[in-house]
Amino acid sequence: MNTTLFVLVIYLATMFFITWFFSRKESLEGYFLNKKKTSLWLMTFSTAATTVGAGATVAIVSEVYNSGISYGLALPISFVIGMIILGIVAKKIKTIGDEYEAHTIVDFFHKRFDTKNKILTGVLQLFLLTIWIGVQAIAMASLASVLMGVDYQIALFFAAAITILYTTIGGLKIDIITDFIQFWIILAMFIILAIVGYNHVGSISNLLSDLPQGHLNPFAFGGVTWFVGAILLSGWLYLGNTTHWQRIFSAENQKIAKKSFFLTIPFVLLLSFLILFIGLVAAVSLPGIKQETAIFSLMQNMLSPVLVGIGFAAILAVIMSSIDSLLIGGSTIIYRAMFRKTEFKNKKELFYARLTTALFGTFGFLLAFLVPNIITLSLVVTYLALIFVPAIFAGIYSKRISANASFYSILTPTIALFILFPIVGENTFVITTPLSILIILFFDKVFRNKFSHQKSL
Repeated sequence: MNTTLFVLVIYLATMFFITWFFSRKESLEGYFLNKKKTSLWLMTFSTAATTVGAGATVAIVSEVYNSGISYGLALPISFVIGMIILGIVAKKIKTIGDEYEAHTIVDFFHKRFDTKNKILTGVLQLFLLTIWIGVQAIAMASLASVLMGVDYQIALFFAAAITILYTTIGGLKIDIITDFIQFWIILAMFIILAIVGYNHVGSISNLLSDLPQGHLNPFAFGGVTWFVGAILLSGWLYLGNTTHWQRIFSAENQKIAKKSFFLTIPFVLLLSFLILFIGLVAAVSLPGIKQETAIFSLMQNMLSPVLVGIGFAAILAVIMSSIDSLLIGGSTIIYRAMFRKTEFKNKKELFYARLTTALFGTFGFLLAFLVPNIITLSLVVTYLALIFVPAIFAGIYSKRISANASFYSILTPTIALFILFPIVGENTFVITTPLSILIILFFDKVFRNKFSHQKSL
C-alpha cells in the first residue's frame, strides 16, 4: 500500500471510530435532531464544512483553472448571502420547529398549511436531495478513481459503501461532530497547499502576469447575466433545502441557531479565497491537464506523499460532510412519513431509522451509477430549491397566505421548470422564480372567492 492510500485509510478508520464511539446508546431524537443540543461552535463549523462542499472545492478549482476567477467569485458571494439569509430567519424557524415539533421543512409545510403541501414538498425535497447526493457521489468516485486508478464504477461502489455505512450508524449527531473535525482538516490542508503554491509561483504579481488571457474577467464563465443572477439568487436556495432546517431545529436555542450562520461567514470566505487561489495556481503551473482533475493534480505535483494523502482526505472530508447531511435529511423525511411517533419501542425506532438512511443512500448512489451526467440535473434541482422560497417566507411571516396559494406557488413553477428547462436551459430560473413569487402574492386575491364559493356548495 502506498503512503497516500495508507494516510487515507487511517483517516477513514478514525472517522469510523468517532462514529462508533459517539453513536453508542443513541436515541431516535439524537439520531435525527441531536436531542436539540447542538452548541454554537459545533453548529458553526458543521455548517461551514457542509456549505463548502464538493461544489466549492473540486468544481471551483476546476472552473477557475479553465476560465478564471468568474465562477470562483460568484459562488462564495452566494454562500455569504445564503448564510445571511439563514441567519436572519433562523430564530423564527427554530421557534416554529419547537412549536410544531418539526424535524424537517416538510413538517413545517404540513403544520403551517395542509396535507397536500406536505406530500408535494416531501416528494420534491426527496428528489432534490437524491440528485445532490448523486452529484457528490460522482465527485467522490472521481477522487477514488484518481487515487487508486480503478474503474469509475468500482470506485463509486466503494465510495457508496463507505459513506452509507458511516452515515447510517451515526445520524445527525455524528454528522455534526465529524463535520466539525473535517472542517479543520479542510482548512489546514488548503492553507498548506496555498502556501506551497505561493512559493512555487514566487509572488502574486508573477501569478497574475502568468495567467492565461481572460482569467481575470469576472464575467468569463456565464456572462454578466449569470454572474449577477448567481449572486442575487443562489444564496436563497439554502432556505429551500431541508438540511439547513434540520440543523436549525437541532440547535440548543434560538440565539445559537441565529448566531451560528453569521459566525460561519468569515470561515466560508477564508476557505473560498484559498480555493480560488489554488485554482489560479493550477492554471499557471499545470497547463494542459484535464480541468476536473486540477486540484488532485496540483496536490500530486507539489506535495509529499504524506501531504497528498492528507490532501485527498481533506477533499474526501468535504464530500462526506455534504453527503451525510443530505442522507440524514432525506431519511428523516421518509421516516416521518412512514412511521407514527409511537409505533416502535426505542431500539426498533433506531433500527428502522438507520435502515431508512441506508436505503435512501443506496438509491441516491444508484442514480449516480445510472446517470453519470447528473450535473445538468443538479442545475434543475438548484432552480427547484428557489421555487420553495416564496412559500417559505409567506408561511413564516404571514398568517393570511392560504394552503392553496402555497401549494400552487410550488407546483405550477415546478411543472414549468421541467417543461422549459430543455428549451431555455440555465436561464429557466428567470421564469420559474418570478412565477412562484407572483402566485404566492396574488393567488388568494384572485381565487379566494372562487374557493370559498365551492366550499359553500
